[in-house]
Amino acid sequence: MKIGLKDYKDVHFSRDIIILYSNRMLLQIAFGVVGIFFPIFFFLEFNYSFLTVALIYILVYTGHGLLTPIGAKLIKLFGMRRLMIISVPFALLGMGVMYFWEVNPISVLFTHILLITLYKVLYWVPYHVDFALFADRKARGRQLSVLLNISELVLVFTPLLGGFIIAVYGFQSIFIISTIIFLAAIPSLFLISSNPKEEYSYGYFETFKHLFKKENRPILLGYSADGAQATVSSVIWPIFIFLLLDEKFLTVGIVASLTLIVVIVFQLLVGDLIDRWSRKKVLTIGSILYSTGWIIKTFVETAFQIFLVDAYHNLGRTVSRVSIDTNTYIQSVDNGHYIDEFTALKEIALNLGRVLMLIFVIIVVSFATIKVTFIAAAITTLFITILNRQVAVT
Repeated sequence: MKIGLKDYKDVHFSRDIIILYSNRMLLQIAFGVVGIFFPIFFFLEFNYSFLTVALIYILVYTGHGLLTPIGAKLIKLFGMRRLMIISVPFALLGMGVMYFWEVNPISVLFTHILLITLYKVLYWVPYHVDFALFADRKARGRQLSVLLNISELVLVFTPLLGGFIIAVYGFQSIFIISTIIFLAAIPSLFLISSNPKEEYSYGYFETFKHLFKKENRPILLGYSADGAQATVSSVIWPIFIFLLLDEKFLTVGIVASLTLIVVIVFQLLVGDLIDRWSRKKVLTIGSILYSTGWIIKTFVETAFQIFLVDAYHNLGRTVSRVSIDTNTYIQSVDNGHYIDEFTALKEIALNLGRVLMLIFVIIVVSFATIKVTFIAAAITTLFITILNRQVAVT
C-alpha cells in the first residue's frame, strides 16, 4: 500500500483545533526546555537518590489521580475553555517558583508539586475532551499525525537548547525562560470560540468504583500500562543516559534532539496507516516494537548506541502514541454524553500506572540495577494492546 503526502491533501482543521493545539504546543515548549532535565535536577540536588526522585513524582501523580474527579466536576461550572485558562497560571507559578530553589529547597519543592498538580488536574480533562470534539471524525489519525509532526519540528531543538542553557548559565536561567513561555501560552486560549459545558455525572468515590468495574477493565489495565512505561521513559531514562554520558547536559540535549528528528519521519506514515488500516493492527505492531525497544535499551553503553536504540524505540513509540491517542479520541466521542467520564477514568488509570511503576523503582534500586525497570516497562507496554477493546462507559 502506497503512502504519501497526497493522502493528507484532504485533511483540514477547524479554527478551534488549530488554536487549541497551538496552546498545547507552547506548553510543550515551556515544559520541553526543562523536561528531560527535571528528573536529573532533582537527582543531583538530592545526592543521586533515585528514591527521592521517585517520591517526588509519586506525590505529583497521586495528587493528579485523586483530584481528577474534582477537576472534572468544575467543567460544569466554568466550561472547558475557562478551566484551561485557569489552569495555565498554576503551571507558570509552579515553574517560576523553582527560580528560588536555593533559598529554601524543601518549601520550593512542595510548592512546585502543589502548583503543577493543580495545573494537571484542571487542564488535561478539558483539553482531551475539547480535542476529541474538535477533531475530524474521518481523519483523526492523519490530523493527529500532522499536528504531532508540527509540534515535533518546533520541539526538536528544545532539549538541545535546554542542555546548552543549563551547561552555560545554570538551571535558574532555564526556569525563567520556561516561565516566560508559559505566560505566552495563556492568550491563545481566549481565542477558542467554543466553551462546551459537560456535566460530570459521577460522584467522587463513584468515579473510582467505575474505574475498577469489570466492564472498564480495558481502561484500567491499558492506560495504567501506558502510564507505567511512559514514566520509565520520562523519569528514569533521562537520569540513566545522563550518568552514561558522563553527566554532560549538552550531550544529553544533543542526543535527545537527534532522536526527535527520527520521530518526525515516522509520524506521517503512521497517521495515514491508522486511518486506512485496522487500528488494532497498528496498535499491536507499535506495542511490540516499543516493548522490544525497552529490552534493547538494557544493553546501551555509548552515546551512539543511545541514539540508535532511541531511534528504533521511537519508531515503536510513534506507532503506539499516534494509535493510542487516536483510539482514545474515537472512544471518547463514541461515549457521547460520557465523554468527560471516560477521559477522567483514563487520566486516573494513567496516574495509577505511573505511581505503581515508581513504587517498583523504589523497590528495585535497593537491591538491583536500574536497568530492571526497562524490563518492567517492556512487559507493561504489551498490556497497552488491551486498549483495542471498545469500552462503553455508563
